[in-house]
Amino acid sequence: MNRRPRPSSDPYRKARFREIAREIVAKDRYNRKYGLSVDTAGAVANALERAYREGLHDGEHGPAPVAKQPDSAPIEWALIPPRPRDAFWTICLFTLSRGNGPALGGRLVPAITERGTPGWMLDLQQRPYEKLYGDRTIAPLLQLGLIEEASDDPAHRVVSRRGTETWSQFLERGGQYPDDLTNLQRR
Repeated sequence: MNRRPRPSSDPYRKARFREIAREIVAKDRYNRKYGLSVDTAGAVANALERAYREGLHDGEHGPAPVAKQPDSAPIEWALIPPRPRDAFWTICLFTLSRGNGPALGGRLVPAITERGTPGWMLDLQQRPYEKLYGDRTIAPLLQLGLIEEASDDPAHRVVSRRGTETWSQFLERGGQYPDDLTNLQRR
């Protein structure tokens, strides 16, 4: 029995589909909350139809090549998982700054969340800012190499060189988060 070769997974396509799904769910929740008409099934059907057409196109023309990123290169913003991406945006905004503003510096220090679970607090050192993140939110950022142990204190975490490059690349491309996520172009 001959098996058809399985196409490789395209992380950009998957990121686009996840953002479309998140948009559908958010619209459904908003509409239900405010008593507006809800057509979630129609939105899902439209998304599936677009995915089907894209699959047909790839079947005729071959899938777009998927380039593997080197471990040291900046990560595409949309490929960072959603909740860690939100946390990373806040961490970078306050510690690295945006535009011509001075970098404030700062670090993540171990803390206990309101639910009593291990987590991290963003400590800006120069001014109080108490934002807590669960350990499960920060762990993917560590795995991706965007956050690392501080050189002067291994118990603390700071934005890594790769994280700084990812933030810079994101800002060079416009840096309109979260508006830019659903407009991912086919790569």
